Amino acid sequence: MKISVYAPATSANMGPGFDCMGIALDLWNEIHAEPAQHTEIVIKGYGADTLPRDESNLVLQSIRLVYDRFGITMPPIRLAMTNRIPIASGLGSSAAALVGGLLIGNNLLNSPLTRAQVLRFAVEEEGHPDNVAPAFLGGAVLAYLHPDQVTHVTLPLRDNLQFIAVTPDFPLLTEQARAILPPVVARGDAVFNVAHASFLTAALTTGNLALLRRALADRMHQDARKALIPGFADVAEAALQAGALGTVLSGAGPTVLAIVEGGSLAGAVATAMVDAFHSAGCSSEARILAPAGVGAYTHVFMREVST
Repeated sequence: MKISVYAPATSANMGPGFDCMGIALDLWNEIHAEPAQHTEIVIKGYGADTLPRDESNLVLQSIRLVYDRFGITMPPIRLAMTNRIPIASGLGSSAAALVGGLLIGNNLLNSPLTRAQVLRFAVEEEGHPDNVAPAFLGGAVLAYLHPDQVTHVTLPLRDNLQFIAVTPDFPLLTEQARAILPPVVARGDAVFNVAHASFLTAALTTGNLALLRRALADRMHQDARKALIPGFADVAEAALQAGALGTVLSGAGPTVLAIVEGGSLAGAVATAMVDAFHSAGCSSEARILAPAGVGAYTHVFMREVST
């Protein structure tokens, strides 16, 4: 048996939706798994020279979580990964690895977990659903972990929205970006974010682009984190001047995500953002991405047995 899992990139928070909102993007990692005589990990793409190929590999750890849950010893496995999502970039590479590994482990055990249980497992391991929920479900997702389940809503998106993800050439670990956040939020800032997260939900649900322009503002995390990203304010302003509806910090960063209506402006917005990063002394890479309407999916190949 060979199992292949395809998991999308994600952009978490979307401005004011801290730890509870995110979107899947059309950039995919692949994981191929099959039984083997001894455990082997092959990595292509991002992380080919840096990611571990031992028990500390996140995909392997995630597969093992499923086996451990049922008290079953995991057999040797061969993993072949193709990573198209840059690592430590704010585009959900760890969420793709976690979700992909859980799906592989569940399939290897003939799916003892339901989809709802796999999602809850992923959210509990990640600690918040803003990346893993859209990675698992696809689309733009609002999610929260309640005591009995992950409550989630998939928000409709206008067909002509595009997302420009511009990633500067340095990693930013989530732990570092989370450590810089203040432990207490002022009441005025909390009210501001509740209002703008509500506006963002309404804007996406109704397709109100004028409201979307105003709804992306945030006081919960971006003000603190932008200090870790040289040129952040200039990159965001360059995107707006080139015609973007708005910009947000993608996840914990350092990727900056711009939202554009229609396809004609996407290239100009991407160029303007890359140029602004260059002026700040950072090289960067722009990706023009559509939303991913589906989340992680699995193909199972059964080998024929000759008689």
